[in-house]
Amino acid sequence: MLEALFKPKGVAVIGLKYRTRPPHMVKNEEIQAITLLDAKRAVRTVRHRAEEWGIDPKQVGIVGYSAGANLAMNLAANFDLGDENASDPVERQSSRPDFAVGLGMWHWRKPENPFVFRTNSPPVYLVHAVTDKPVEIAENIVADLRKLGVPARLDMFERGGHGVGNLIPQRVRHGFPPAKWPDLLLNWLEEIDVRPGE
Repeated sequence: MLEALFKPKGVAVIGLKYRTRPPHMVKNEEIQAITLLDAKRAVRTVRHRAEEWGIDPKQVGIVGYSAGANLAMNLAANFDLGDENASDPVERQSSRPDFAVGLGMWHWRKPENPFVFRTNSPPVYLVHAVTDKPVEIAENIVADLRKLGVPARLDMFERGGHGVGNLIPQRVRHGFPPAKWPDLLLNWLEEIDVRPGE
């Protein structure tokens, strides 16, 4: 569904199947470090192959739902600009996404923002539902980014629960308000002069 909504607007969708844990049990922080490596490599790979795939390497974003939303925020906070001396040409590319989207942030039942953003973090767009408690995690992420001067937007919806960002076909067909987030995202990115698909 994501591709069906974005492709007509000139936006390519590339899926990332990231590792959730190795074969043995590890702590949550270790899982986050592993998934961050996967996200960094994915962004670098897209940039490295951008010309081949017909993608603008300066318009590469990351979108995630629930735990994937946390991965998107983790990358927005912990990217690097690449290693120009790396023997692997993919590793020479920046892992900084040009924008990051979080749908239904996974909150560990805590309201605090667990991410430490920087002044050069990418613009962030969040979608959350008032019924997905605590909502403060999304509010605090946006507030912290704005304090740094980083463009950030939160669209909070009355319905949707933790599945607020899911683009279920019947939701899209029947105009379920949270299912309009792709258009809301693209309009906002255009307002702040980040234009995927152009």
